[in-house]
Amino acid sequence: MSVEFLWINIPLMAVFFALWVGVPMRMIFKRPDRAPRETRTVPAYLQQPAPAAVPAQRQALTSQDAGRELVGAGRS
Repeated sequence: MSVEFLWINIPLMAVFFALWVGVPMRMIFKRPDRAPRETRTVPAYLQQPAPAAVPAQRQALTSQDAGRELVGAGRS
């Protein structure tokens, strides 16, 4: 029983291996990529010219903010 099972599976393994190798090879040979386009890409923020730097405008302090001390990032 096991010998017959082995002899049945050997041709099936050969067919599956041929398909496993043959289908990708057919895809490569049918449509070869002879001259690939440039694959290096530039990030979007580098493709556009940089906008002109606009100086930050200082906001007017209100009466509530006048007595408060400004604290830098990371300080409490």
